[in-house]
Amino acid sequence: MNNKNRRNESHESKRGLHRRDLLKGAAAASLGIATGAFGAPKAFGKAPLTSSPARDLIRHENAKPGTRDWLLTKTRTDPKKVTPHLTSGRSPSIEGYCSANSVRAGERLQVMVSANPESAFKLEIYRTGYYNGDG
Repeated sequence: MNNKNRRNESHESKRGLHRRDLLKGAAAASLGIATGAFGAPKAFGKAPLTSSPARDLIRHENAKPGTRDWLLTKTRTDPKKVTPHLTSGRSPSIEGYCSANSVRAGERLQVMVSANPESAFKLEIYRTGYYNGDG
């Protein structure tokens, strides 16, 4: 171990929290949340005593079959318009974006679209989730 690392460790010791301990705690908390360890029902398989209309909507939606229709299979892009986020380029024909990355049931989502040349288009919006592995 070199002197620089020793200085960092002694500095962390004075603060009372080691970086490694913080990372372990964050990983444990993430695992607990992901597995439902916090606030999970006492008995598995039993529905909670209270039920809200929103919860029923989500349960109903999650019971639907999935689809892979959301996958884009016939895209046309311009390789000269490569960006860090769009590595194959941008579409010269149509581009768009949404006002939010995520919305809840009943919330408004605005979609901004630019087409060149100006033309009508069809927009399909999919809710992503597990759906038995079909998105």
